[in-house]
Amino acid sequence: QAVLAVASIRTAIRSQIMAAAARYAAHAVRLLLQLPGDDPKLDQLAAMAVLLEQEEFARASGWSSAEMTRQVEDALRLQETSMSISGDAVATAGDEGWGEERAFGPALEAAALNAALEKMREAVRRGRPLPANEELLVMVARDLLKRDFVGAQQVAAAVALELSGWTDRGEEQRRLVMTC
Repeated sequence: QAVLAVASIRTAIRSQIMAAAARYAAHAVRLLLQLPGDDPKLDQLAAMAVLLEQEEFARASGWSSAEMTRQVEDALRLQETSMSISGDAVATAGDEGWGEERAFGPALEAAALNAALEKMREAVRRGRPLPANEELLVMVARDLLKRDFVGAQQVAAAVALELSGWTDRGEEQRRLVMTC
């Protein structure tokens, strides 16, 4: 009986952590949804993506500038901040009344921007154009929310559903979101 009780507790904790992680991901994607397409942060991310992918060449040739160094440092800070939502923070997120967006706002924004930066870097590595705003949003939402989307409207519906606290994601709810 004790073994069953421990297994049940582990399952409950795992489920709670997964739900909290999904909520954090939804908050991060919502921040991207709210970001205007002409926001300077997106331009800065694009510059970082190109610079980071060219950094190895510049380092190998011994050529660098203060601006390049600053951009690389900014990208590293963004990555570090995005990782600051630790397992402990996620594990405590199941408490009622948790103001996760307020408490983890900077980390959530950094997670969203870092995910967008990684998608831009991927495009640069493959020699493709940087993704446009909606395409970037859909790509990041796929990664963070672990679902397929066809457009921003569908992403917004999925984020709203996740943040509404409606945790039963049966097939009927998924079809509802996918038809938006």
